[in-house]
Amino acid sequence: MAKRGPDAQGVVTQSRCWFAHRRLSIIDTSNLSNQPMVRGDYSITFNGEIYNFRELREDLKRKGRTFQTEGDTEVLLIGLIEEGVDFLKKVNGFFAFGFYQASTNQLILGRDRFGIKPLCYCLTEQEVVFGSSLGTITPFLDRRNIDLDSLSLYLSFSYIPFPKTILEGVNKLEPGIAMIINKEESKKVEYYKINNLPRSSDSFKTAKKKVAELLSTSVERRMVADVPVGTFLSGGVDSSIITLLASQQKSNIPAFSIGFPDQPYFDESEKARKTAKYLGIEHHTINVTENDLEQHLEEILDSLDEPFADSSGILVNLLSRFARTKVKVVLSGDGADELFGGYNKHRALLRSLDTGISNDILKLGSGLFQNLPSSRNHQLFNQLRKVKRYSNGLKLSFKERYLEWARFTRQEEVSKLLNCRFNSPHSTQLGFVIEDLKENEFNSVLAADFSLVLPNDMLTKVDIMSMHNSLETRVPFLDHELVDYVFSLPASYKLSLKSGKSILKAAFSEKFPSGFFDSSKKGFEAPLTVWFKGPLKTKIDKLFSKEIIEEQNLFNYGRIQSLIKKVNSHSPGDTPHTVWALLLFQHWYYRFISGENQLN
Repeated sequence: MAKRGPDAQGVVTQSRCWFAHRRLSIIDTSNLSNQPMVRGDYSITFNGEIYNFRELREDLKRKGRTFQTEGDTEVLLIGLIEEGVDFLKKVNGFFAFGFYQASTNQLILGRDRFGIKPLCYCLTEQEVVFGSSLGTITPFLDRRNIDLDSLSLYLSFSYIPFPKTILEGVNKLEPGIAMIINKEESKKVEYYKINNLPRSSDSFKTAKKKVAELLSTSVERRMVADVPVGTFLSGGVDSSIITLLASQQKSNIPAFSIGFPDQPYFDESEKARKTAKYLGIEHHTINVTENDLEQHLEEILDSLDEPFADSSGILVNLLSRFARTKVKVVLSGDGADELFGGYNKHRALLRSLDTGISNDILKLGSGLFQNLPSSRNHQLFNQLRKVKRYSNGLKLSFKERYLEWARFTRQEEVSKLLNCRFNSPHSTQLGFVIEDLKENEFNSVLAADFSLVLPNDMLTKVDIMSMHNSLETRVPFLDHELVDYVFSLPASYKLSLKSGKSILKAAFSEKFPSGFFDSSKKGFEAPLTVWFKGPLKTKIDKLFSKEIIEEQNLFNYGRIQSLIKKVNSHSPGDTPHTVWALLLFQHWYYRFISGENQLN
């Protein structure tokens, strides 16, 4: 855990509880705020930041509470002592924590509203073990058995959705949940849920102004730190707006971007440079080449103590490593796509509800499209890839269509890879995500993303890769006051067939040059097909050898070879993501399960 917390470490034992903590010092960097923190009968280990801790501290002082530090950890500790789980409803921030009362032998585990910070746990009749990552728990397990349902989900989506992990008997605490554990019982208390929010009657004009005000306040809150702060800047809508607002709080704030000089199709660093110049801020770009990947790949893969295959994670790792040389905290634009309807799939889902003849033609012709070449690395072939996915999705129900367009690998392909050894279809396992999906209420689609894509992919990626470099990433778009308000607005304020994030762009259009928000969204991903033929080829040959696959007894060797062949064809489609997911699983497996590192 040293990279997640390089500044201090501590261990506390109270009654039947043992807490250990590594600290990344951001607020009140003095030793007084080191953890675990104890106050009499109570102790806490806490990961995250409480942005309104000063206001909460004053409220607690009025109730007679006293404080020994200037930090937020003590505020959370005293607040939980005073009010229990209800105190979390007042907290504005991101967190995962364990809170213990010695006299009652009761433990409370808590996770923030949107899952910005991770919390894994293993609960048996004898004990509970928890931590910020799966790797902190595995040493305590008698058995490390692969959960085949989780493996199926992972190969399909590139991540494992909560509450599951890759291991049987180990779970992730759900966002917005506190878990109370004592000798009588363990129970979960839900203190927050998006679907419980009321609806607003504000006009678009009023809402646009309020969105700008709430986001500005959110950025201001997240600039509070006793260490240097910067921003991630891709040049896109979200990061540009965050960087603009941050620069209004602190002149010449440093911004960090990534470029691909060898891969111009993926390179958006020039737009980031122009944005930084327009804002008049300090700007730093790291250019990533195949040599950079080869040099850092081993370390990056070793940072994953659970399989996670969002390929852009490599780039976030390298960008975080670069930013950490200048700052200790960065602001990112994560969460905006899920909040305001910014993904291509959102417009595709909206278009799929059209009863016009074009959808009927695409549905009928879906079989013809399957022979068209498709690839993410070529502009024309990428459009053909999208047409194939779209036409296939039209044949499904709305709920199944949502899952189909959220995954990289179809469940039928995963079935062939695993010889159908998992138990449940994905729609059953992810029923909690799609149960509230409604065709006539598109906010339900965005709420589903807040349960599936955001916490399990986007936020997991940023937390793992930034914290591996001892860098804290804060996400202003996920201030719960902003989220609550945006979800109260009609979906039409956010999304149309022409464009996503309508109200967000309208709120800040006057702050940027004309046409700035008109460029299409390209995404932030790695050029996998190029890397597979270069620095990753040796690793693929080694980890997918017939001897290893047959000894492992998890995958169909012939099917893997077919996938590798397709990756190297003129029409790889989404196959590179499947092979990448397999590669990362193999690396993880031989570190955590078999005890051998086959990449060496």
